[in-house]
Amino acid sequence: MKKKCGIIIIAVSLLICVSLVAVLKLNTSEKAKAETNNNDVYEVKSYITEDILANSQDCKTDLYLLEEFTPDKIGNDADVIALATVLTLDGADPNGSLVGMTNGTMLVNNVLKGENSVNGQVISYSKPGGMMKMSEWEKTQPEAANLKRQYLREKNNVDVDLDKTYVNLAISGDIEIEAGKSYLVYLKKNLDKYEIIGLGNGLRELNVTQAISKVSLQSFDINTLKIKNNETGEFESLKDYMDMYINNK
Repeated sequence: MKKKCGIIIIAVSLLICVSLVAVLKLNTSEKAKAETNNNDVYEVKSYITEDILANSQDCKTDLYLLEEFTPDKIGNDADVIALATVLTLDGADPNGSLVGMTNGTMLVNNVLKGENSVNGQVISYSKPGGMMKMSEWEKTQPEAANLKRQYLREKNNVDVDLDKTYVNLAISGDIEIEAGKSYLVYLKKNLDKYEIIGLGNGLRELNVTQAISKVSLQSFDINTLKIKNNETGEFESLKDYMDMYINNK
């Protein structure tokens, strides 16, 4: 099993998913002040269609972490801490992580700490978890686990076309990434892309309007921005967070 940012992750259990579920989480955001800096306009795209959602099921894995993903820990591990807007979800690879990896692109609006060269740039990212065909995912899973799932499907009279059924994999405590949304994001350089680290502490939604189809570079007013606490669901001051965990490091 691979190490992510020096943290050894030990899988405890992978929930067996036997029912087809389509869950689309739409979070209402408040507006914050933002100024368009250039004329470049980028399209927002996601490979996840309504048909995929209608034929998907959610699976989460619980993990024991030898070290917690605290803001201090991931702040030390990150090469870049930034405010970025997700442009695309291009697909999910079942390899590279216990729960696979989602890949896409994001527009870096403000670098708060780290490699300033990516400021204003479109970069490629990867993130643990994602939506993928069950047939592709099961190719990477232990035979015993696949047999167990097949047994449960037969026991519950669930007829599944594995090539048309999608599994939405995630680690407990993490959140799904959404195209068009802007986040406080912790990034670690990994070859030609940046990996989003820290689970729910490394990807925190900003209280700005979600983009539907088009995105332009923005310079966010940090004094007015808030970031979502993924444990409580409440939005908190970004400035206060930066003073506590970023600016004093």
